Amino acid sequence: MNMKRVFVLFALCLGCFMVYAQEYTVTSAGQGHSGNYLVNVVVSTKGKISTKAEDLVMHYAVHGVLFRGLMAGGGYSEQKPLIKDPNVEGIKSDFFKAFWDEGAYKRYATIVGSSLRVMKNKQTKKNETSAIVRVDKESLQHYLEESGVIQGFSNLW
Repeated sequence: MNMKRVFVLFALCLGCFMVYAQEYTVTSAGQGHSGNYLVNVVVSTKGKISTKAEDLVMHYAVHGVLFRGLMAGGGYSEQKPLIKDPNVEGIKSDFFKAFWDEGAYKRYATIVGSSLRVMKNKQTKKNETSAIVRVDKESLQHYLEESGVIQGFSNLW
């Protein structure tokens, strides 16, 4: 395969990734009852989104709680991620592929009231989908411990 073909193939792959790449932010919007986090999530996408807006914000709210933690915001403190090691998603890829693809994450996320918004950002020319999402952190953490993804305190003794 000559160098020109390799370059074209690389450019096509990069282009495909950029079309579907999504940026998101997760900010603390408070702490609910019984170990729930309230998460203000904003997902920016180029082009048309392929999933329902509700699923998109719930997915990224849970992903943020798991791997990024929540930025401080609105007078609420920052929250650390449930999974400290950023490589766990790759190491446990079979688990997380099923978790995201089969929609198991939806059991741990609920959109608060009528907070869901979808709009076009005129400056960035991207679609922004946002909502306040309640994430059941305690149940999610328990599920991850039972599944062997993370270790709980009971394993320390």
